[in-house]
Amino acid sequence: MATQKRRPPSRRAVLLRKYRKWLLPAACALVALLIIGLSLFYILRFAEPEPEPPASSLIPENMLQVEDIYEGTRLIPKFDLPVCQYEREKFNDVGRFVRYEDGKALMGIDVSEFQGDIDWAQVKASEQVDFVIIRLGYRGMTQGLLVTDECFEKNYQGAVDAGLPVGVYFFSQAITEAEAEAEADYALSVLDGRSLDYPIAFDWEPPVPGENLPAEDLRAYNAQGADVARFGAAFCKRVEEGGYKPCFYSNKNMIYKFFDMDAVKDYPIWLAEYQREPSLYYNFRMWQYSDQGTIPGISTTVDLNICFEPY
Repeated sequence: MATQKRRPPSRRAVLLRKYRKWLLPAACALVALLIIGLSLFYILRFAEPEPEPPASSLIPENMLQVEDIYEGTRLIPKFDLPVCQYEREKFNDVGRFVRYEDGKALMGIDVSEFQGDIDWAQVKASEQVDFVIIRLGYRGMTQGLLVTDECFEKNYQGAVDAGLPVGVYFFSQAITEAEAEAEADYALSVLDGRSLDYPIAFDWEPPVPGENLPAEDLRAYNAQGADVARFGAAFCKRVEEGGYKPCFYSNKNMIYKFFDMDAVKDYPIWLAEYQREPSLYYNFRMWQYSDQGTIPGISTTVDLNICFEPY
């Protein structure tokens, strides 16, 4: 009887026999990894989230978080200034004007030589203007010369003769405290003791380069806000010493991003913000809300203002 030949083991059986000793540990490791993965999934999925730090802890000590009516939640510099208390519902559109309906706020305009010849009797008769701020003069942006506004004298006399309360402003390009004091002295010399009902305002604005006026020719182009605020304080102090009321003119962007307002905290703010209602967090006494006003007796557009606490 022939002997039956044994079939050789299959390749699968050979591999199974060869690696059998590794199968159990590998299976155990796989199960362990699966258990660890599921555990991590449930921990991350259902664990209580870490509480976020309070918002106040994220605000720098020198900043405040405020709700701006136009920009929403934002950070602003923390200044030692009173907070604005004007009531939003009291701002109302009346024809082409904005009024603050509290029974005492007054409507005003500010003018310069750019308004040309003004019929002040007609301005007064319009009953749309309660006071006027007139540009007295300015410092040149390149050579720094002090110049009287070419219409100051006739604007001052015309407004006074018409029975309108008057204040003035000086357009500054001071780059030192001494220059700011010289500007105040210049304004005092031009006034020569004449009476004013409204303040002398310090109006410093950053010079803007143009095609024919490069930045290197603008003497105040690189001025720093903290310095300019000190210049404003020096101007206002000299005005007070001269027997007049001072004022600091600026806009919301400059107040929040440029000036150190603590330097001028002793002086009222004349705010420029061209909106239907103002949004500055800090208090201000006058508000310039438009440069597109039209008033009988003035052939050009003119700046419109509200004075909340009449002088």
